[in-house]
Amino acid sequence: MFSNNVSLFCGRFAPLLDFLGISESDLYDGKKVGGSPNPDFLLSKEDIEILPSRQVVGGMPVPTAKSGGKFLHSLYNPIREADAAAENAKKSNPSSSACAFFGFGLGHAVVSYAKKYPNDSLLIVEPNPKAFFTALSCVDWSPVFSLKNVVIALASGADVVVSLIEKLGGLEKFSIVSNPAQTQHASAYFSALNSQIERNRDKDRINKATLERFSKIWKRNIARNLNMVESIECGRMSGRRISSVRDYEGKLAGRPFVVLAAGPSLAEILPFLADVKKKAVVVAVDTALRACLRSGVEPDFVVLCDPQYYAYRHVAGLSSPSSVLVTELAAYPPVFRFPCREISLSSSNCPLERLGLPETVVAVDRKRGVLSSGGSVSTTAWDFSRLCGATEIYFAGLDLGFPKNETHARGSTFEEAVHSSSSRLSTAETSGVASLFGANMLWDFDYEGGRILTDNRMKMFAWWFESRCTDYPDVKSYSFSSKSLRIPGFSVASVEEFLSR
Repeated sequence: MFSNNVSLFCGRFAPLLDFLGISESDLYDGKKVGGSPNPDFLLSKEDIEILPSRQVVGGMPVPTAKSGGKFLHSLYNPIREADAAAENAKKSNPSSSACAFFGFGLGHAVVSYAKKYPNDSLLIVEPNPKAFFTALSCVDWSPVFSLKNVVIALASGADVVVSLIEKLGGLEKFSIVSNPAQTQHASAYFSALNSQIERNRDKDRINKATLERFSKIWKRNIARNLNMVESIECGRMSGRRISSVRDYEGKLAGRPFVVLAAGPSLAEILPFLADVKKKAVVVAVDTALRACLRSGVEPDFVVLCDPQYYAYRHVAGLSSPSSVLVTELAAYPPVFRFPCREISLSSSNCPLERLGLPETVVAVDRKRGVLSSGGSVSTTAWDFSRLCGATEIYFAGLDLGFPKNETHARGSTFEEAVHSSSSRLSTAETSGVASLFGANMLWDFDYEGGRILTDNRMKMFAWWFESRCTDYPDVKSYSFSSKSLRIPGFSVASVEEFLSR
């Protein structure tokens, strides 16, 4: 059985063997292909106890297993239990066309699902390859390996698994099987995975709610901006031109990018900003532009993609004649009057097809180049930098929390608005406290291991950056502040070190 399973597995998943750094012969004792399993690739008897169940098929007892004092499968009828698990998985999401198994014991339920729903996609997740090869030594997995669509994620990060789910159709198309007894051997890993799954569900819910809330605003803005774009292209609004972000694809490769966000730590870099611009391409998000200009520096690019009026307020009254404004069709219309040398449009993050816009408008917009959005303009700025060819992206002010209990960078529109509206009975400090404790706040850790106050929304942004670090390993991301919320995949670099390069 083991030899047959390994032969099918290696024939189908040779790149996975390369990823694990092993060959087919390594899986056999003495490297004799077709012989006994190599014990080095199996779980030890201390980790798992393989037992015969009371169920007999073909004159042989069906195997069950015990680990950590718990049975992984039924002692009496593991196949019936597996069939029920497969059916319940399908019932949990009747419209699903895929199923993910987080852990699987010996694989009875995986095999049962493959037999019952051969047209579905399967995602099998196991952080310990030894658990997988142990299962191959006990149960016939040939129905699984014969499926048209099956993905096996061995020793893969939780973020990689979430990415695989998205590429296979997203959570709406998936049912998930996660048996606590079968995940106890790697409880920390599966806990992290489930947390990321929930974050993705939250993101999907937010996107749906956003569509319901802003669809009218998007449609109104786009209708007005189409006329504005035509006016610029025809020269009726002189001094600027319209381009697409795709025009910048790979054009600035080899140069480091510095992205300015509006977190409190932005103040640490502002005194050095003029020198930073000599060494890097400077990208300012809309919320950081005012502080940037007050430092006497015009950024190379300004990113503004939010369709709301309040996003426009961050650039209202400002001027940056040497900058390129990166925006999209759904932006608040006065954004297109922002004094700059060029407006570069990305494909809209709004679902234009669902807004009922003409197909010609949708087709032209899709050609402009897609910038991924993780819910924050800083995420769009990172993706624009990557599109331009950046392999090193440095962030200033990307705190995703409240270091030293500060809420915004000094000189930003947020802080200016608080001070301008403050009074003796409603001080700026009162507004700051409301920002700190008005949401569901929680504690997390910065890059030094210290505690920082943040919330679930900002942690979702951090997860977006973490997933992009995995998707694009050649792009190195850095934070200029060690006091910001730690983002896995980011490193810390001081401004002084950057300037001394």
